[in-house]
Amino acid sequence: MSAATADRSVFTWKDFSRFVQVAPVERGWLVLWGHYREGGRSRELAGQRTYVDLGGVRRRVADSVFELTKRPELVAETTAQFDRASITERPRQPLPDPL
Repeated sequence: MSAATADRSVFTWKDFSRFVQVAPVERGWLVLWGHYREGGRSRELAGQRTYVDLGGVRRRVADSVFELTKRPELVAETTAQFDRASITERPRQPLPDPL
């Protein structure tokens, strides 16, 4: 993810050295999750996925928090925070012509 995309994040969850970040991209939403290393100076990605709708993003945020913490109570807390973030659905972009 470029620095410009990181600056456009619409949702970020952090818990000690773990993070989940959501940012808009051309055809949907990019979700990144992983761990901060070296006191936050670098990030180690555990995964990344792109979704076209917020339902998929919400599920990935929840799954990522559980993957990182194994704590259902943090999943519930994070999904509530995600719901309160008032993120608006992005208009669907047509797919490019095949090569």
